[in-house]
Amino acid sequence: MVSCLAMQNSPVPIRQRNNAIPQKLAQVIDLALVEKQQITFQTVEEFKQELLKSMS
Repeated sequence: MVSCLAMQNSPVPIRQRNNAIPQKLAQVIDLALVEKQQITFQTVEEFKQELLKSMS
């Protein structure tokens, strides 16, 4: 039930939950959470690379 509700609601931007998260990292995380017709990251490796770039 909880997971079903989570999928029905729009994700809360990560920095609204924790403003200490660096902006670049927050952008990658928020992008990964947005439900779109086209998936932003095709593989876990692509997501990992974007996370690493955001931290450099």
